[in-house]
Parts: sequence; structure tokens; C-alpha cells
Amino acid sequence: MEAEKVAKYVIAYHDLHGDLISNKKLQKLLYYVEAWGLVYLNGIIDEDFEAWVYGPVVPEIYKKFKHFDYSPISNNDIQNYNPANYCESFHREYEDIGELTDTVLEKYGNMTSLQLELLSHSETPWIEARIGLEPFERGKRIISKKTMTSYYSSLIEK
Repeated sequence: MEAEKVAKYVIAYHDLHGDLISNKKLQKLLYYVEAWGLVYLNGIIDEDFEAWVYGPVVPEIYKKFKHFDYSPISNNDIQNYNPANYCESFHREYEDIGELTDTVLEKYGNMTSLQLELLSHSETPWIEARIGLEPFERGKRIISKKTMTSYYSSLIEK
């Protein structure tokens, strides 16, 4: 599935729950949706994540919402946007993905973008992708989905 579909759902979910979300937080939540999606559904998001300085990023999604800077993202580009209707429609069309995404958002959605950044920086997939780069060196290395699957699968075995 295109990352943009999942991103719009994550934004709508937060809108529905009275919370606003920045591009930085959106990127990290998409990453955790994909991480757990790899474990339980063999993946959800088609695009790869890159190991940027501030954590995992889908470059196409970052660019799409870059103009919001650190401000909350709105889904105003969706015609007749209503977060409840959008979430309901997403669940009807993608039941398993919707359920897993909701579970991930319940677990990680209350964390700040900084907390999510620090969490992702402490985990093997991001660390592995950043090997050899300085802490603030720009990098476009792909975070391995194989490593993500292995790492997050190991967390449920503990």
C-alpha cells in the first residue's frame, strides 16, 4: 500500500481523537506501523524508510507535508474531509491494516516526536542503517525491512 494512504489515515485518526500531528511524528508513527506490519502482515507500506538524522523517514511523505514545518498537518486536501468518515472508510477497505494501525497508534501515538525519535535511535534497524555516519551527517540509507522484521519479531518473543 502507498505510504500516503496510511499517512492520511494516521492524520485522520489523530484528528478524530482530538490530537494534532507534525510531519516528524507522522514519520515515526508510519515507521512503527510498518515495523509491526512486517511482523504480523508481511508489511503494509510499499516505500522504503531512510535512516535520516532525526529517525526513519519516507522521503515522499516528508516532501508532501514539508510545508507544514513543525505545525500540525491537516488533511484539507481530501475532498469533504471528515476524520470519522475517513477512518471508517479506511477500516472497511483495509480491515486488518486498520486494526493493526490502530493498535500501533494506541501504543505509540501518545509519545512525542522526540520520544519516538529517541526510541527509534535505540533500536537495531536504525542503528544498523546509520553505521559509519556521524550523528548529524545526512544519510539516505535504506532501513532494511528484513532487519525490521527480525528485530520487532524478537520483541514479541521476550
